Amino acid sequence: MQKLVELKARMRTVANIQGVARTMATVASAKLSRTRRRAAGMREYAVRVEQTIERQIAIVRAQGQDPAALSPFFAERAPVKRITLLHIAGDRGMCGSYNVAINRLALGTIKDLQAAGKEVAVIAKGAKGERLLARKAPGTVFLTETWPRAGVVQEEVTALRDLLVERFLTREADEVWCTYTRYYSPIRREQCFVRLLPLGAVEEGGRAAPPALEAERWSYEPSLADILTELVEGFISARVEDLLLESYASEQGARMIAMEEATERAGRALAECRVLFNRLRREVITTDLLGVLFAAQVTKGEEGM
Repeated sequence: MQKLVELKARMRTVANIQGVARTMATVASAKLSRTRRRAAGMREYAVRVEQTIERQIAIVRAQGQDPAALSPFFAERAPVKRITLLHIAGDRGMCGSYNVAINRLALGTIKDLQAAGKEVAVIAKGAKGERLLARKAPGTVFLTETWPRAGVVQEEVTALRDLLVERFLTREADEVWCTYTRYYSPIRREQCFVRLLPLGAVEEGGRAAPPALEAERWSYEPSLADILTELVEGFISARVEDLLLESYASEQGARMIAMEEATERAGRALAECRVLFNRLRREVITTDLLGVLFAAQVTKGEEGM
């Protein structure tokens, strides 16, 4: 009887876990659906703006001009001594290997940069990333930001962009890099390490700038410098928002898959518990019936005496 009581308590626990996992999967699915559309649009927008900038810079270089004279965001600094790393992870767990994978990439990157003699300052977006780096790479994190309930909000994008730009322009950072997770589908994600500033030769995935088209003739109003400045500011803002959206969509996709798998495992465990419960119940009923029959035989024997 005690085993039945313990098994019923276990079944209630498993059923509660299944309910929580199912709810978390549903919430993650809703957040993913909303974020995925924004991420796809922002990714395409950032790519188009980047292509426009690359085309203009290629033309500038073909004319023998230095892009750094038009905007400080194109100025390559040598030697590179100070690196600011924007590390994007999650605030919570229960999302499979999402946090583990991106934290592993960030930690390995920091150690490689430090081994090369560079000073690394980390902006940790997400509590999970900050906790790991605080243990494994103490002293590197100078700012920690958590995720708002709404996910990616414009005020946060603007503040983060301004911070990164300020550190680059004031020479607190010679380069600004980012470790984030690129979203493809709920079951496919890619951990990436990309350079944000300065703009120029180092591009994600090794994509080279387009060749200079010397035959092209452009007229600029008000001026190329003003147009490039506006394009670059818009691109940096779009790029930061894209990185946040990609990471947030990856986290929600990973959580949705993990919680769906947890729901299925809880269902299988609950089915096994029900089978075991029915078996034990039958054994208890059989034992009770045997006891009643034995008692009846004993009583009948005593009456016959």
